[in-house]
Amino acid sequence: MDEKKGIFKFIRVSRHGITGVTYHVFRVAEFITLIAIIGLTSSFVADMVNANVSPPSLLVAILSLVVLTELYIVITSILFYDHKMAFKWALCLDCVILAGLIVIAVEAGKPLSYLRCSDIGTSDDASIFESTLSSLADALSSVTGSKAFSNFIASARHVCVEMKAIWGLIIANCIFFAFTVITGALLSWMDRRSHQNQKGTDV
Repeated sequence: MDEKKGIFKFIRVSRHGITGVTYHVFRVAEFITLIAIIGLTSSFVADMVNANVSPPSLLVAILSLVVLTELYIVITSILFYDHKMAFKWALCLDCVILAGLIVIAVEAGKPLSYLRCSDIGTSDDASIFESTLSSLADALSSVTGSKAFSNFIASARHVCVEMKAIWGLIIANCIFFAFTVITGALLSWMDRRSHQNQKGTDV
């Protein structure tokens, strides 16, 4: 009961009410999922390097965008806490990040949509299994342009699952950032309206 009172007290104390709380909740969700993406992608790139396979530009783009976004979330969270940053600037940056995440999700989804991780390593017939891997590699290489990368992804089930997990987390972040864009737009409008009302009162 006391915990519920604490939550409602936090909502009442928040300057923007439940909308502001929702915004920060999604910020926390973004922060957590981005850390997971960084960990999975770094591990994936390390495995590729150990296998003498050059990481494709898509993975490099994912890692770069995610790391920069994580830094952005940390910095803006500090600025928001000190009331040093307006929501409109965060809204603009969130839109840019959301666009980048959508592009990466689509590009990653093109080759990954051909993969069925459950099919890898389940065939009793070696020739059928080899044919399956070959077709998966061909489908992937036609999009990524890297045969070695395609063969690497299709070589083992855990590799396939790991790559799909990264893709899924990126899609989840697209959803989270879409919500922060929506709530950020509402908060920006609320701030602007509050300033206008304050000016009217001063006059």
